[in-house]
Amino acid sequence: MQPTPLKALAAAICTFALSAPLAAQEDVRINGEIVERFNDLLVVDEGDRRLLIRPEGSGGERFQIGDDIIVEGRLEGDTVTASTLRDSADEPDNRATQQGRVIAPDIANIQRQLSEHDFGEMVELKSREDVYRITSVNADGYDVRSYFSPEGELLEWHIKRPGHDRPHRDDSLSGLEQRDVENALTEQGYRNAALIDFKGRHMEWLAVSDSEEQVLLHVDYRGDVYREKRLPTWPAE
Repeated sequence: MQPTPLKALAAAICTFALSAPLAAQEDVRINGEIVERFNDLLVVDEGDRRLLIRPEGSGGERFQIGDDIIVEGRLEGDTVTASTLRDSADEPDNRATQQGRVIAPDIANIQRQLSEHDFGEMVELKSREDVYRITSVNADGYDVRSYFSPEGELLEWHIKRPGHDRPHRDDSLSGLEQRDVENALTEQGYRNAALIDFKGRHMEWLAVSDSEEQVLLHVDYRGDVYREKRLPTWPAE
């Protein structure tokens, strides 16, 4: 990525500073999508607002435009001085946990499911909060993050496409029909799709997958699904 000219950086910071009245500082925890980068500064779209994130140290260097992150820090106006940054997918509350159980991963079963979804060959396996985080590389050269339960169930996947590879809402939404997106989701194996929200570079939809599971989808403004997360089921009585 080319460095942002100093004038552009100054203009962006001034825009944030002038877009809202002065506010008292407060501790915040936000969850949003990175939509811009200015060297070590990040702009995160939280849905109803955009915030300038100023990481302490070098914590922001590993994130790219399009990543969903959780930020904790001090908010003043529209700027957050971030004490911690982490990938939303790494949040423990985002996945079902089963305490006290250690099950060796069934590599053959995991690779079979990756192949069925065209996610490519596994290149990394890590254990995270009683789930297995798998990284693979698909035919387009994109990293795919998949999360499996200890029993080998696919809980979530995320194609790590860069932000510039996904059209922005402001450039695409006026020419996009809801029916076209619904048809595109049907072609990708989803049914009963319901629109939830619009973000900077994706829409959120609820749907039923081809495996008859309730899922939350991140859909770009072409109608392509690049993230799927299985929703928890109601506990048995």
